[in-house]
Amino acid sequence: MGAGRGRPGVNRLQTRGPRLMLVAGEASGDNLGAGLLQALRSRHPDLEARGVGGSRMIAQGFSSLCDLNELSVIGLVEVVRRLPGLIRRHRQLTNMLDSWRPDLLITIDLPDFNFLLARRAKALGIGRIHYVGPQVWAWRAGRVGKLARLLDHLLVLFPFEEDVYAGSGLPVTFVGHPLAQRPLPEVAERLATRRELGLAEGERLLLLLPGSRLGEIRRHLGVMVAACRRVAALGGVRCVLAVADTLTPEDLAEVMRQEPDPEVRAFFPRIELRQGMTGRLLTVADAAMASSGTVTLEAALSGTPMTVLYRVNRLTYEIGRRVIRVSHIALPNLVAGWTLVPERIQHEANPELLAADVQGLLFDGVSAERQRTGFREIRARLAQPVKSPAEVVSEFLGRAGF
Repeated sequence: MGAGRGRPGVNRLQTRGPRLMLVAGEASGDNLGAGLLQALRSRHPDLEARGVGGSRMIAQGFSSLCDLNELSVIGLVEVVRRLPGLIRRHRQLTNMLDSWRPDLLITIDLPDFNFLLARRAKALGIGRIHYVGPQVWAWRAGRVGKLARLLDHLLVLFPFEEDVYAGSGLPVTFVGHPLAQRPLPEVAERLATRRELGLAEGERLLLLLPGSRLGEIRRHLGVMVAACRRVAALGGVRCVLAVADTLTPEDLAEVMRQEPDPEVRAFFPRIELRQGMTGRLLTVADAAMASSGTVTLEAALSGTPMTVLYRVNRLTYEIGRRVIRVSHIALPNLVAGWTLVPERIQHEANPELLAADVQGLLFDGVSAERQRTGFREIRARLAQPVKSPAEVVSEFLGRAGF
């Protein structure tokens, strides 16, 4: 660590345990934060952790300032609408940095919001580790130098990201993707899940994954239900919707009450809603329709064939398509380096195309097996980390005298 990069290297007798401030947004950040805290507890039992996190982090003894959904915003227009609340939460977290003085700030994803906090932490001499590399390889590549001056360490989930920062002076560690390190369930476990769902022999399961943010639900749920209605008409297909922990079934019902198509509204109650078992559902699903995001990687690593969709505000889309520098948005395609799964963006995210994609995966064994073969290669790439996140954080704390 260079001068001005936190407070490592201090050799003193500690009279308290390490203080960590973590700030995460959305369900995926909560999962990463919870896994990190669990691993750190075994190394530092007297650890104290505060900031913003979700239910999984709280279960690890974390004290959260607010619901992590308050920080989860996608799109330029959406940020403007939520700006007053974001400013208020940023001010509260800045005050926490000033008054509590943690030994280390660990920001998880949410780069635009979290890097403002990191700037303040740097001014206070507080160490700064960011977990999940911002997509500078997709757009805003000029930020590499700025991140090198702002952060002490960057933890990345994909091996190709280390090369992006080569020569910048920023220490970057590929920590593996936690989803790739989960063992796949045994056959008996999968059969038990199918029995729990009441699936008949030969019945196909279509899983809907519309997103973990309410804004994503508003944009994706109606078109997914419409596509599901078309596929279900073929017979022998059960439609199940995995409700993210950050949402409730009532949230989805409220969105569907505003659906303009009466036939889609009428079909929605035929879709079974399941919360708290997304991982298990993925292991038994025959195909999935998934909102672009971490869940697409989870589906790939579970071996679930899928089609991926994403819709944003029109202005956000028009700006984004002019600045995004990659040819794919789905994580399985980015890791694979080719179009392994279909991507349906904006106007292509329509019931006709989505239903056609899913129908092929459900009833054409060749199409589904082609994806599964690619998914096995992705798992192998992501399961071999250089170090674990807890090892990197513990080394930092060790240099700070803990």
